[in-house]
Amino acid sequence: MKTAQNLALSIALALGAGAAFAEGPIEGNEVFNFQSTLSRAEVQAQAVQANQAGLVARGEIVPVQEQVAVSGLSRAQVRAEAAEAQRLGLIARGEILPVATPAQIEQIRTAGLRAAGGEKLVQSGSAVTAN
Repeated sequence: MKTAQNLALSIALALGAGAAFAEGPIEGNEVFNFQSTLSRAEVQAQAVQANQAGLVARGEIVPVQEQVAVSGLSRAQVRAEAAEAQRLGLIARGEILPVATPAQIEQIRTAGLRAAGGEKLVQSGSAVTAN
């Protein structure tokens, strides 16, 4: 009698747990119902163009569009600004990113200007420029 009750209780719990997770497909194969604004031929033409331009990934190799950044700073300025930021403790270590105050930002910029133009700096108002 006790065994039958345990068996019935186990089956009831198993069926109840199965019903709790019965929310639909979870494999990512859900059907999304939407209307495209392009025809099949237009999509195929775009795919051919992307393939010819080398923008279609093959395996794990993902094409990257080359971007060139122009900073306008000389190497000496960048090195001086990096050294000043290091001195002020503003170089990130780990996950915590330090935030510079406006005064610290100005100190870093001034160090870069000093490196670019020597020691001759002109202070006008709150801005410092190299001469």
